[in-house]
Amino acid sequence: MEPLTTMRGGRVDEDSTRQAEPWPRPYRWGLILAALVGIIGRVAYVDRPLDHRLLASWREADYTQIARNFYRGDLNILYPQIDWRGDTPGYVEMEFPLVPWLGAVLDRLAGYHEALVRVPSSIAAVAALLLFIWLCRRVLPPTGALFAAAAYAVHPQLISLATSMQPESVMLLLSLLAMTLIWSWDERPRRATLFAAAATVAAAILVKSPAAYLGLVLGYVVIRKRGWQAFTDVSNYAAALVALAPPIAWYAWAAQFWVLYGNSLGVSNESHFIGPDMLFPPRFLAGILKMETRVFGVTGWLLAAAALTSLQARVRLALLWYGAVWVFYLLAARTSGDDWSFYYHSISVAPACLLAGAGVAALADGRVAAGRSAWTKTRQRWAGLLLAAMTLMVLMRGTILAIDFRDSKPSLLELRRCVLQFQPYVSATDLIVMRGGAAYDEYGHPVAYNASMAFAWMDRKGFNFAIEEQGAATLERIAARGGRFWIAHKDELAHGELGRIVDTRYRRLAACDGSYFLYDLRIR
Repeated sequence: MEPLTTMRGGRVDEDSTRQAEPWPRPYRWGLILAALVGIIGRVAYVDRPLDHRLLASWREADYTQIARNFYRGDLNILYPQIDWRGDTPGYVEMEFPLVPWLGAVLDRLAGYHEALVRVPSSIAAVAALLLFIWLCRRVLPPTGALFAAAAYAVHPQLISLATSMQPESVMLLLSLLAMTLIWSWDERPRRATLFAAAATVAAAILVKSPAAYLGLVLGYVVIRKRGWQAFTDVSNYAAALVALAPPIAWYAWAAQFWVLYGNSLGVSNESHFIGPDMLFPPRFLAGILKMETRVFGVTGWLLAAAALTSLQARVRLALLWYGAVWVFYLLAARTSGDDWSFYYHSISVAPACLLAGAGVAALADGRVAAGRSAWTKTRQRWAGLLLAAMTLMVLMRGTILAIDFRDSKPSLLELRRCVLQFQPYVSATDLIVMRGGAAYDEYGHPVAYNASMAFAWMDRKGFNFAIEEQGAATLERIAARGGRFWIAHKDELAHGELGRIVDTRYRRLAACDGSYFLYDLRIR
């Protein structure tokens, strides 16, 4: 692949001159150390099963079910199936199910182990780290590259996602590869590079739809480079087709599962896009900024601001990348501004680290303040070192807190313990019934309410219903469709007269910790 350099007026600019200089040995060892720390963080505990140690519990439970159903049934990747399917076949609308499918293939090869679904994500996370370090070496001088690589290596979001049963790590690897190809085409336009970039963009969007922001980057770079001629070149339209046709085809195909069966992993049953009801007041902006501050850290924002004082080629490219991400966040504000959406903001990490690294480099070179005296440059260097050290400490502390939060889930631990106690009462062919979350957000728009953890832990199929639906009539309706064993939380029984009604009408089979109860929905 061609080095990422920039020509200005027939000469190589300052960025590429710096890149051509040999790296001092301490910097090379620093990159190796960052890579080793990052790799360890991305493979640690990859062998844990699906227990209570989860950050996005519903997503990991969904992927466990889908992988298990691929393993036991047909490996046809076009037909993913979930267990909270009710009386349907369970085919579900979702992103292209590459990760659970790969997990199922590993299960077929090595025998069934839940943890194998984590392996593709972990491998992709390690590959993405190495690719990012390679990218840093080519777009940043040594000081900035070392900081950016270290920040990426220890970033809490990336380490948390690396061993999660989720598609984000694979999407991030493909996104990094797409951006590398886009930048390479920008420096040396070749048709093969353009089509490779377009194909990688398509693959990233297939794995997870937030990668659609890459289309904005690719389109902008092509138009900026070619001007009006971009609209007369047939190859550009062909590249756009390569980037967009596969994702459109897949999501159109998957939409039928929502139409036919009402099963979706937050695509059609979730309200993502911004609307006029959110604009006054725009509270979503506070949510997005809070999540992005977790990406940068407070001191990381200051480093990014330092980078903006010197808009060299590397800064402009990283800023374009980050700006495209923000376009996605604003368009998908009903999701991106929520506290649970931390994994959506993983797409910010790479451009954020590059911007902060460029800020460290600018301060190290004394290019931030207007003054050129020695004392001003010295102060800038010390400020850069201090901010870099503080940012890394914040990120490392964030990683420790994220792991502790992931592993300290008493509510999930209790739920898992209780449903496993109930498992012997439920045969493999009987259908369980569980309450999920709320079906509508604060604006009255539909949201995905399905709670899938009990289905994954018990290895049973069945029904979910929303909080708004809880009541005796819902239980009767579900029982008529085949649902038999209701796992009830004490809060549900305290809802109105429901507890008295079900104790009169149905048989209680078991209780756990005074919190969860198992009922047989066959009339006494």
